[in-house]
Amino acid sequence: MATTVAFRALDDAGKLPDNYVNPYYLENLKRRVSVARAGGKLYAFDDLCKHEGCPLSSGLLTGTTLMCQCHGSQYDITSAAVGAPAELRLDAKKEDVIPLYPY
Repeated sequence: MATTVAFRALDDAGKLPDNYVNPYYLENLKRRVSVARAGGKLYAFDDLCKHEGCPLSSGLLTGTTLMCQCHGSQYDITSAAVGAPAELRLDAKKEDVIPLYPY
């Protein structure tokens, strides 16, 4: 049986310049997500830091590394790899995944 993945348009991709992160709230899911453009590609991921829930969209994006503004946790937006003090990847729980989607 084939798996169906639902996509939705959040905004005009052309509006997001390189090295920027934009937050979105998905009302029906009660969830914050971010979309970042790095190296000309778009990446979507959970907007809340796994350390203390600070908004990642307010952090500093350098290349493909996004640093949380609150305590300095670092995430690679291309793979969800994480650096201290956070210990959980952005996609740590299978039932709670916001996959990373490069476009």
